[in-house]
Amino acid sequence: MSLVTAQIPKKTMVEHFTNTKCSICANRNPGLNTNFDLHPQVLHISIHPNLPYPSCFLSQQNTADNNARTNYYGVYGSTPRIVINGSPISSTTNYADTSLFANFAGMSTMSIEIRQSAVGVDSIMSRIVVKRVLAGPPMSSAVLYAGLVEDTVFGNGGNGELQHYNVLRRSLFTSVGTAVNLPGTVGDSLVMTKTEAYGGAWDPNRMATVAILQESGTKALIQSELSSTDKSGVITGIDLAATDACKFAIFPNPATAFITVSGPVDPSLRYQLLNGLGAVVGQGTMTSKTIDVARLPAGIYFVVLRYGQAMETKRFLKRSY
Repeated sequence: MSLVTAQIPKKTMVEHFTNTKCSICANRNPGLNTNFDLHPQVLHISIHPNLPYPSCFLSQQNTADNNARTNYYGVYGSTPRIVINGSPISSTTNYADTSLFANFAGMSTMSIEIRQSAVGVDSIMSRIVVKRVLAGPPMSSAVLYAGLVEDTVFGNGGNGELQHYNVLRRSLFTSVGTAVNLPGTVGDSLVMTKTEAYGGAWDPNRMATVAILQESGTKALIQSELSSTDKSGVITGIDLAATDACKFAIFPNPATAFITVSGPVDPSLRYQLLNGLGAVVGQGTMTSKTIDVARLPAGIYFVVLRYGQAMETKRFLKRSY
């Protein structure tokens, strides 16, 4: 398992290729959705290609964009499939395995901020800012994919699934991504803006913007972001001013009944306890400096402290009495 303490976390992005006519999808998707619930830090979107089931209603509503993104990874022709941080995952993988995302955490020199704004009553404007926030190796060119997704679409396409999450409704700029020159100096930014009219089948109140920044050749993820559905100009992204707020130390280590956190008592600080497989075994807000671990079995655990989009992770050993 790889949990990385990072001031600028590389957000894990899962692209889920599925189909509302696919009975195998109906069997496997619930486990994947539960896995997403257990890992709220993992971003995900769903894409509906028209093969092997062209009558999928979500595929028919956006066939070209869905197929183009599927072909981009060479996974067209079978569902369900997932791609994590630009890497296609074997179709035989257990999508319900709680360690599925464990090896994809990392650090990036780039941040992405997304701001959505309503334009009249029938359109949405997405403003995407890619900023270099850390010095690092030269990386002048990349591909930026952006799209509009609907956070929940209701409807049975034939396989019994009644809800479909973060459904790709339209690609922005191009169907597979736009070649961009990345900012080379810390503090410099790349800004891209696009206004789109709502589709007739969309729920305007559920629309969000996704941005996926990848290396040109390998498709490896550089950074990703998925906005909220807010359209008042609120920015979704890494709050660099908040990174110091979540720095902390823990003691005692090993622990038996509780651990004490050295940082401030602040309800804005959220914590998660993860076991050695990455599953969440406890969570809450920092209303006191102590976290109860007495009920946990002996073993290795991690404490993740979050403030906004900033996070810090510490490892500790839980011992029996």
